[in-house]
Amino acid sequence: MTGPLLVRGAHLCTADDEERILPEGSLLAVDGRITAVGTVAEVDAAVAALPPERRAALRTLDARRMLVLPGFVNAHWHELFATRLPFNGALRPASDRGDQAGFLGNGGDMHRISAVFDSFHDLIAGLTPDEGEAIARYSMWTQLRAGVTTLGDVGSVNRPEALAAAAVWLGMRCSVSTWATDSVCRPGEDRFTRTRDTDAVLSEIEALVKTCADDDTGLLRARPTAVYGTNMTDELGRGLAGIVQRHDTGFASHIGAQRHEGDFVRSYYGATPVRRFAELGLLDERLMSVHTGFADDAERRMLLEAGVHLSHSPAKYGSAGESAMTETRLIPELRRAGLDVSLSTDGQPLVFPGMPEQMRAAWQTHNEMYADPLLVRPTDALAMGTRIAARGLRWDEEIGSLAVGRQADLVMVPLDDWRFVHTPRPLEAFLAVGGSRDVDTVVVGGRVLVEAGRATGFDEAGLLADYEAALRSYSQRCLKVPAESVDEVFARTARRRAGEEASR
Repeated sequence: MTGPLLVRGAHLCTADDEERILPEGSLLAVDGRITAVGTVAEVDAAVAALPPERRAALRTLDARRMLVLPGFVNAHWHELFATRLPFNGALRPASDRGDQAGFLGNGGDMHRISAVFDSFHDLIAGLTPDEGEAIARYSMWTQLRAGVTTLGDVGSVNRPEALAAAAVWLGMRCSVSTWATDSVCRPGEDRFTRTRDTDAVLSEIEALVKTCADDDTGLLRARPTAVYGTNMTDELGRGLAGIVQRHDTGFASHIGAQRHEGDFVRSYYGATPVRRFAELGLLDERLMSVHTGFADDAERRMLLEAGVHLSHSPAKYGSAGESAMTETRLIPELRRAGLDVSLSTDGQPLVFPGMPEQMRAAWQTHNEMYADPLLVRPTDALAMGTRIAARGLRWDEEIGSLAVGRQADLVMVPLDDWRFVHTPRPLEAFLAVGGSRDVDTVVVGGRVLVEAGRATGFDEAGLLADYEAALRSYSQRCLKVPAESVDEVFARTARRRAGEEASR
């Protein structure tokens, strides 16, 4: 049982349905749930009403110089840290002048996308359980450290059981999934090639859903996903629809994310992406449709009528050469038409923008596209990364806002340096000139997991060492990265870290 927690005197942004902001607010949590949110005096009165033994156990966080926000909900994420050495460019030269566009750029190299996504099954199979968990702990820690209290996996290059174990070990929430693919689209062919047994893929997903349903920590859920329609047979799609209905879960997939995707999917599977998902029984309010920037007029109407949830990652697109937002304006247009649109980081083995950076990009990019500074306000951007994202995970009855009855998941950001002096709107300042690095304190279910920027429950150096050991063994054994290359990367990192420590 978690002891009572008082967060007192903060500039508190609730992200609740009323978008309340309390310039001098407090929050009380008992047994991990919020029992009072309001002015300092109102919450102090709630503290005074606690039984004496509870008041004696109360922990108080002085938040007089803090911005307090709901814990960030990153509802579309992939754990890819096992691929960090060969895929993220740790082995690349320091200069970027010789870089080539990746397979997501220039409208999407759909054959390469399909081939790479299919190949990840073998990469996952090569991980030992210990390697998988060590890698997942470190990868998920980087999210928690940046204020993410809930992750929504949409397929990862890791074992689902490793993600679940890492989430419980860290104390954060995770909606776990599998890397569900059973086909590939090869050049020179006019039909997909089946690459694995569909029933086996479906059995793995259903077993995961049942396992997470039995979890008693409150931290785990499961959500069936299909990574991409380019790698999903009709049999897999219909089977996924059946699991979603039987177990009353959400569903997620990347749909219409690339300019070349519509014609490509139709040539191999007989229908464009949105139509195909509709035919398979997967286009409804349970669907989180990711990066959906390309659809014809009829498909736009289908998305609206189905009431799907859209997730996008605006701070990530430029670096990958994607144009899901700006080329067609479909995502902001569907948001203006009333669909839920949330924010997420996506997943890359590269260093990538966190949720605060996604909020800033949404605030700036949506508004710039329409020359309207009120289209996405800072409070809207916050909601897209908290309450609305939680709704996309079908978890909003528990998380996503600072409201009575919700879980006490929150983030605290210091406001006492030069960037935030005299600002009447700290949230706006945080999105304008702050970021993930500014997160100081992270609380999940009333438990303080990060304080003063440091983990409270484990040694971070040990976590990194375990990750590097797992990455070393896996990269050499399965990815065929030469030992000397691994040693060079780790030595460079060690020198850099030693320099950072010396400068403190």
